[in-house]
Amino acid sequence: MDTIDRFLDPIDESAPCGPNLEYDPAFLALESLAAPGTERAIGDTVKQAEEPDWREVARQAEQVAERTRDLRVAIHWGNARLKTEGFASWSATVGLVADLLTHYWDDVHPRVDGGDPVERINALAALAAIDGTVGYLRSVPLLRAERIGAFSLRDLRVLNGTIKSADGTSDATPVSQEIVDAVVQHVDVDLLVSTGAAITAALVHVRSIGHQFDERTPGMGPDLDTLERDLRDVDAFLRTQLAIRAPQALVADDQAQARDERGEPGVGAPTEARRGVRDTDDVRRMLDEICAWYARNEPSSPVPPLLRRASRLVGLSFAELLRTLAPGGLSEFQQLSGDDNPG
Repeated sequence: MDTIDRFLDPIDESAPCGPNLEYDPAFLALESLAAPGTERAIGDTVKQAEEPDWREVARQAEQVAERTRDLRVAIHWGNARLKTEGFASWSATVGLVADLLTHYWDDVHPRVDGGDPVERINALAALAAIDGTVGYLRSVPLLRAERIGAFSLRDLRVLNGTIKSADGTSDATPVSQEIVDAVVQHVDVDLLVSTGAAITAALVHVRSIGHQFDERTPGMGPDLDTLERDLRDVDAFLRTQLAIRAPQALVADDQAQARDERGEPGVGAPTEARRGVRDTDDVRRMLDEICAWYARNEPSSPVPPLLRRASRLVGLSFAELLRTLAPGGLSEFQQLSGDDNPG
């Protein structure tokens, strides 16, 4: 079973999100391990804050997530995946946060007790924290090309003059515009497209989180503007590069969005866009487009979480589907068929 799916499944029918573990030793250890470090002054120099052991953060977060459905745990896990795996994995965990709110608004931790969402809002504020998710998002490599180098959102802002140095210290080695140009010219086009898709999906997820608070607790919700602004900046940069390296992908996306906004069928789309479903990649692409339409037009709909789960089932064997959807059914099938390893 996909890890995201497992952490979205109910823990128990009577308590779908399990217990609140905020005072549990494992939860407290995770919070301590994932806490951002602080700079230290040593004489005339500043020693930079030490990074958490992100692989250990991910491991501990997964262990805690087996016992509870908690937004704080999901955010720690997402930060760890951002630092160790990149934007696509992080975007999926932001989707998990949005889906937990959609599926389990009344039960996911921290709970909204007595109609007061403050504790939950405070938990989600970590997504927009400069010393949390936003800081990590700005510093991780955005694109990387072998034997050339990599650059981050912070590097781009140094180059355009938004900030003075890459990390606030005078001994930082800045990334030149030549490096940025070389990376975007030589980076694998599929990586460029997939990174752009991950950023677009993350924007959808962040807006979904905001919409849910707008509907359920009007006037009270997390301030995710900083995160959304950074994602929009990354999205704009990547779209510019896609227009150069893969214009067909950008044109198809723009046409799909325009048709969605007008409520028109895709009769005027290019032949490539009207080819129908030819393989599992097309299935996933169409499911993603449907989710994007819902995000723009019906952001509170419960349909996208179900479609995202369906997308993760695409390509699985019969046995893998059984393990994912009905683990008990797999053992029954094996007993009936006499096959210990179906599919």
